[in-house]
Amino acid sequence: MRPARRDRGQVLIITAFAMVVLIAIAAIVVDLGFSWMLHRKEQNAADPGALAAAKWIRDTPASGTQKDAREAEACFYARENGFFPDATQDDLGPNGCVKTNDPNGSVLTVNYPPATSMAGQFQGHLGYVEVIIYSTHPSFFGQFFGDPLADVTTEAVAALTDGQSTTGSLVALGADCNAGGGDEGDSSISGGGTVHIYAASGVTKPGGYVNVNASCGNSDDVCANGSGSNALSISGHLKAPFVSTVGGCAFNGGGTPQPECEAASPCLDEGAIFLGDPLAGLPEPWPLLNLTAPACPKVSDINSPADGNPCELSKSACPKVGLVWVCTMNPGVYYAGWDIKNSVRVVFKPGMYVFAGGGITPGPGTTLETATGVDSLGNIIDARITIFSTDGPNCPTMAKQCQGKIKITSTGALQLKATDATTCGQVVPSICAWKGILIWMDGSVIGTPEDVEVEGQANLILSGTIYAPESLVKITGGSSGGASGCPDVCLAIQIISQSWQISGGAVIDMPYDPSQLYQLEQQGLVH
Repeated sequence: MRPARRDRGQVLIITAFAMVVLIAIAAIVVDLGFSWMLHRKEQNAADPGALAAAKWIRDTPASGTQKDAREAEACFYARENGFFPDATQDDLGPNGCVKTNDPNGSVLTVNYPPATSMAGQFQGHLGYVEVIIYSTHPSFFGQFFGDPLADVTTEAVAALTDGQSTTGSLVALGADCNAGGGDEGDSSISGGGTVHIYAASGVTKPGGYVNVNASCGNSDDVCANGSGSNALSISGHLKAPFVSTVGGCAFNGGGTPQPECEAASPCLDEGAIFLGDPLAGLPEPWPLLNLTAPACPKVSDINSPADGNPCELSKSACPKVGLVWVCTMNPGVYYAGWDIKNSVRVVFKPGMYVFAGGGITPGPGTTLETATGVDSLGNIIDARITIFSTDGPNCPTMAKQCQGKIKITSTGALQLKATDATTCGQVVPSICAWKGILIWMDGSVIGTPEDVEVEGQANLILSGTIYAPESLVKITGGSSGGASGCPDVCLAIQIISQSWQISGGAVIDMPYDPSQLYQLEQQGLVH
């Protein structure tokens, strides 16, 4: 007979192992519970602290009275929620909300503008304040690994930007560099001309800043003469109120050091705070808006979701007015975009133009402009537009329904202005939620987002925000002529893009005018 097996020792080992696992799970559950409760406690302090601190937001991150008031408000609500019990004052001084006055080593931070990646799209933007509370609690599970404390950090961002635009005129969001390519985060001003950014007439709030997120180049607060990979390269002249780059700035050429200061000197900060995308949460206008698909000028062209060919804008499709063939276009959705043939004048009627693939492809000698409108009282007004470029419903099956480049060129005067508060409600449907945006390149398309190119050989007049978060924006302002004061090349625009390249031998005036730009209307808790 085979002897009986002895398995009783194995049961003991399995039971012991199971007990260890159960204890570890229980420790994790307890730790998570403590962390969740501490997070709620921190949130209850950070939210009202940020809201109260936002009352003391001003246009610049000044020290002194405003900074002290923001810190006092945040400290008060932190103490009200049980943090810093040993503090006797509402401030961040030795007797206030500092680590030594809290048994758990809590830390209170107040940033204006928000300075950490936790703030997301609000990082680095004036008009917002960030409150961060860090604290600890005993960790049961951490005991096994020699770490008896668990950290919990909670953040809140509040805004006071009712009716204000962002302060940047040129914002390059891209963090990476592609030396000389300009299609990542590095940006450039070239051509030997001058880009002049200044406050428009009657504008008293600060703005017109240049911000570049690219991290390449030396951050020594000197725009050194040289080449190579830099966040910002200047071959020409840049005159602006202030320039901030995460990486370095390089100036190729002689003469006046760059950038030149439009206001107070110095006006360059290398190694600056990374700037978040201020429009990241803006809802896309299509298909949110119920827009029609207007007929193409050429009868044989079918502008519909099933169409894989662009509208042809040509002499054979558009009527001749005087000595010029004029294609007058209505707002709406254009599937596969526009193919503009040679020597045609294209006139935009006011409203929202959605290019569901294809974009705008102009031929030599074309002219694009907005029509002249008439209001209800018979007064002549500028016809204002918003262009949104995205994929069509059949991309990538129909290649021409994938996002195309928005290329706007003109051999004559080129004037395009974004819809403003006066005109946004005069079109159907109303596009007031997107007033101030001139061109928006959707960054979430299937393929690589396409670029924006604007070129005017004579007068170039633009106003509004060009928003292309994943694209390169190229502006060419002609090769000669122009003097300060917006006589020839006047760009009352804001460019928020992956990167930008501005070139031309003329003076390119960029008056900072918040009324012409997209407005961030936010108050209260935003993050």
